[in-house]
Amino acid sequence: MITLQNAFLSCSFDEKTGALTEVDREGSRIPFDGIGFDLGCNEKNLTGVLEYDSLLENRTWNLPRIIPTKAGLEALDAVSVEQEEDRVAFTYTAGPLAVTFSYTLMDSALKLTATLKNNGAGAAYLNTFSFLSRLNALDGVAFDFPCNTPLNVQQASSLTPYEVMETGLINFATHIAVGEESFNLLFIDDLEKWSCGVYTDGKRTHFVYCPSLEADLAPGASLEVGHLYIQPCDPSASPYRQIRDFVDSLGYHPCEGGITDGVMYSCHPAGTMDSKFPMKEDLFQYAERLEGLKEMGIDHVWLLPVFDHNEDGVYHSNDQAIIDKRYGGEEGCKYYCDKAHELGMTVLFDYVPHGPAPEFPLAKENPDWCSKRRDGSLQNEWHCVSMDYNHPGYQKYTSDLVYDHVKRFGVDGARIDCAMGGLSNWRPYNGYRPSADSVCAGVHITEAIRDGFLRGGKRSFILPENFNPIPPYYHTTDLFYGMNLYRVFVELEPLLKSDPTAYVRSLTRWLDVEKQTTPENYHKMRFLGNHDTVSWVWQSRRAVDSYGEGGAKALWAVISLIDGMPMIYHGDEDPSIYLAEGEKRIDFFTKLFRDRRELIGSTNATEYLYTDTPIMAFLRGEGDGRRLVLVNLSDKPQEFDLSAYPGAASLVNPAAVGIVAPFAYDIYRL
Repeated sequence: MITLQNAFLSCSFDEKTGALTEVDREGSRIPFDGIGFDLGCNEKNLTGVLEYDSLLENRTWNLPRIIPTKAGLEALDAVSVEQEEDRVAFTYTAGPLAVTFSYTLMDSALKLTATLKNNGAGAAYLNTFSFLSRLNALDGVAFDFPCNTPLNVQQASSLTPYEVMETGLINFATHIAVGEESFNLLFIDDLEKWSCGVYTDGKRTHFVYCPSLEADLAPGASLEVGHLYIQPCDPSASPYRQIRDFVDSLGYHPCEGGITDGVMYSCHPAGTMDSKFPMKEDLFQYAERLEGLKEMGIDHVWLLPVFDHNEDGVYHSNDQAIIDKRYGGEEGCKYYCDKAHELGMTVLFDYVPHGPAPEFPLAKENPDWCSKRRDGSLQNEWHCVSMDYNHPGYQKYTSDLVYDHVKRFGVDGARIDCAMGGLSNWRPYNGYRPSADSVCAGVHITEAIRDGFLRGGKRSFILPENFNPIPPYYHTTDLFYGMNLYRVFVELEPLLKSDPTAYVRSLTRWLDVEKQTTPENYHKMRFLGNHDTVSWVWQSRRAVDSYGEGGAKALWAVISLIDGMPMIYHGDEDPSIYLAEGEKRIDFFTKLFRDRRELIGSTNATEYLYTDTPIMAFLRGEGDGRRLVLVNLSDKPQEFDLSAYPGAASLVNPAAVGIVAPFAYDIYRL
C-alpha cells in the first residue's frame, strides 16, 4: 500500500494499480474501489467503461451523455509511480496516450488532477474524459446534489443497475453518505462544462464527472483536465457549509459592490415570446408604461433584445450597435432609459454574444472571431454564426459595444444570453482548445461585458445566463440566473396539489441546503418563468397554467420573500398581454412587493424552518428587523404554532394571528 497522511487525513492506494482504497478522517473510514477514468480518443473509447459519444454535433446547451457498459477496463496497472511527501502520481497507458493521475493531500481534502500526454506519432483527437469514482458499497449509500436536481436524498440501492441518474444542470458538488460516514465529491473545471451522474453495477456505486473535453493533441503535447476533490466531512458541522468553506478556500469568491436588491421585470416593447410579440409598441410608447411598473414595485427593467434583427426574432441580432427602428431607434431608446432613470429605475439590456446572422459584416470581416468545425466551415446555431467568446478581439468588440451603450443611453446593466459559452471552435485562438468555448468562454464574455459598464462609470449589474451558478463565474457575476430553482419547481409541480406538505418539505430542504452551500454574498434571481420557459422549454407554459391561480400566487410570494431578487415576466401581472384570459394581478404584486420592501428590506439573512405542514416558514433579517414569514401552499386555511415566538405580531393580517389563508402569506414582527 501507498499512503498519504497529514494531521487530518490518511489516504491509501494500491501500489500496483494506483487505485484509491480508503480515505480516513480521524478514524472515519470511507471504502473506495478506486478512481478510474474513461477516455474517447480517435473516435473510439479506450477503456470501454462508457460508450463512446461524439460531441461534434453538440449544441451550446448539450452536455456529454453518460452511458455505462457492462464490461470494460475498470482498473489498469500503473506503468510508473512518483511519490513525494504530500503527493503521489500514477501514470497509465491508454492507446497512444499517457494518463497521469496526480493526488495531492490538502488540509481537509484529497485533490486529483488528470494530465493527458500524447506519446503517439500522430495527432490524437480527444473527446470526453470521465472521472469514475467507485465506492465499494451499495447498501447504505445515500447521495444528493446540493443546488441541483434531482431533489432530496437518493438511495444508491434503489437505482436500476447501469441506469444513470444524471443531474438536471451542470453540477459541481455531490454529498455522499456511507453508513455513518459522509464526504463531499467536488469537481471544478475552469475550461469545459461537464456532466455528472450516478449509477450502480448491482454491487458498487459509481460517481461520474464527465468534462466536455475536445482537442487535437499534437505528438508530445500534454493537457490537464479539471480537478476532483474528495472532502471527508467533519461530523460536528454541516456538510453543506463545508462545501461553501472549501470552495472559498480555493479562491472562488463572488464579487461585491454590484446591484443585487430590488424587483425585476423582464419584458419587450413588442410583447411576449409566447404570444409572438403582438403589442408592436416602440420604446417611446412603451416608456409610458414605466410609471405603472414603478407603482407596482418594479425597480429594474430587463429589456429583451431591442437591437437590429432579422425576422427570425429578437435573439437573432444583426448589429447590436443599432437599436432596431421598429422600436424607435436610438432616439426611442434614449427616451426610454431617461424616463426610467427619472423614476429611479434601472434598465438592463439583453446582450446576445453568440453571434449575428451570417450576412452581417461582423462575421465576414472578422473570420478569426468565428467558431469553426473540424473541416474549417463556420459553426452555426439558431441561424447565427457562432462567435468565439475566447478571442480577445471579440471580447474587446463586445466590451466597447457595452461602453458605447452606457455613454449613449445610460444603460445600467446586462442580462447575457447564452453565457454558458458557444460552440466548439476547431480553429481556436492561440492557447485555447476547442471545448474551452463553454465555461471559460462564458466567463470571459461576462468579464468583457462587465468591464464595459465599469469603464462607463456604472455600478456593476451583471446577470449571465449560465444554467447553474458554478464557482468559475463567481468573481464576475452580481446576480446568478436562477434556473436551478426553476428546475426544482418543475420537478415538484405534481406534488403541489397531491401532497402540499411533502411539497413544502422538499422545497424547504432544497432552499436550506442551497443557503448553506453558497456564500453569503451569492445573490440569486428567482422566477417562476421567463421568455424561454413560457414558450419552448420545460413547462412551456405560464405559472398560472402550471400551478393554478392560487398556487402561482403563493409561489410568487415565496420567491419574493426569500433571499434573492424576484423577477416576473411580461404579462404575469395581466394575462391579456399574452392574449390569455384571467384576472389581473397588478394589485396582488403591488401589495407583495410593498410588503417585501417595507417589512423585510434588503437583507440577505434567511433561516428556513421545517414545519411538516403545507406552510412554508422562514426567518428573514437580524436583530430588531427579524421577521417570521409564513406562506400557505395549500387550498385550505392552515394554523401555525407561534408558541416559540412569544409576542409575535402579524404585520399583514393581525385579525387572524397564527392562521394563514389558502395560498396566502403573512409576515410577523418578532
